[in-house]
Amino acid sequence: MKGAVSFGRRGGSARTPAKALAARQNILIRWHGKNEDGVIPEQALIDGAWYQGIGRSAPIALWDAAHAVFRTMSWSSFPDPALFPEGGRRVYRLKQERHSFREGGTFSPMRLIPIYHHEEKRGD
Repeated sequence: MKGAVSFGRRGGSARTPAKALAARQNILIRWHGKNEDGVIPEQALIDGAWYQGIGRSAPIALWDAAHAVFRTMSWSSFPDPALFPEGGRRVYRLKQERHSFREGGTFSPMRLIPIYHHEEKRGD
């Protein structure tokens, strides 16, 4: 049928890495459940995946399962606050935060950000 109008989701039933990652996260959340305030438990997190949530230094973080921390990047303080505003530009820092369910933890993941990892295709 030439010129037919298609309704529904864009992309249809095509399998993409982003959809596969989101499906895996949904399965883990169903298995382990979410906290009453919407926080995804540590057991349901996927290593190397990005999460949106509430954190001390940033609202988006990468989960590093090997070290059990979230990796965040934030632009924080000036190099020397005493020299503000002539003291230079703000400093970008890589930081790490523990899951909020752990002692001293400050990042609460609320939702997965399905980002495809291109390194898998390159074969590095």
